[in-house]
Amino acid sequence: MNEKKEKTPPNPAKAVFKLLIYFKDGKSRTFYNYHTCYNSIEKKVIVDENIGLKKLENLIIHKFAGQYKTALIYYIPKDTQIIKYVFNNKVFNAPYTFNFDKTDTSIRINLK
Repeated sequence: MNEKKEKTPPNPAKAVFKLLIYFKDGKSRTFYNYHTCYNSIEKKVIVDENIGLKKLENLIIHKFAGQYKTALIYYIPKDTQIIKYVFNNKVFNAPYTFNFDKTDTSIRINLK
């Protein structure tokens, strides 16, 4: 028989990025994203902060478009706001770069 594997709940302590969305109806939601993703071609988990950040931005741009007042993305290790959207417009984008070093699996985002 096929037994379903239980999903483990997300662990915010391991997250690299945090998205806070404040909706027009007064509610707010928090999303966390990690710096790993699964590469189905190579069949392994890869470390890529850029993909994690883009996933959060896609939530803002596509899924919640027109529903929110403010959306903020924070880089958790430095407790820094790096992106801000207000009423579907990006109004703040901190200058940052990603260092792609295959041998280094630590957080590789540099804020300027």
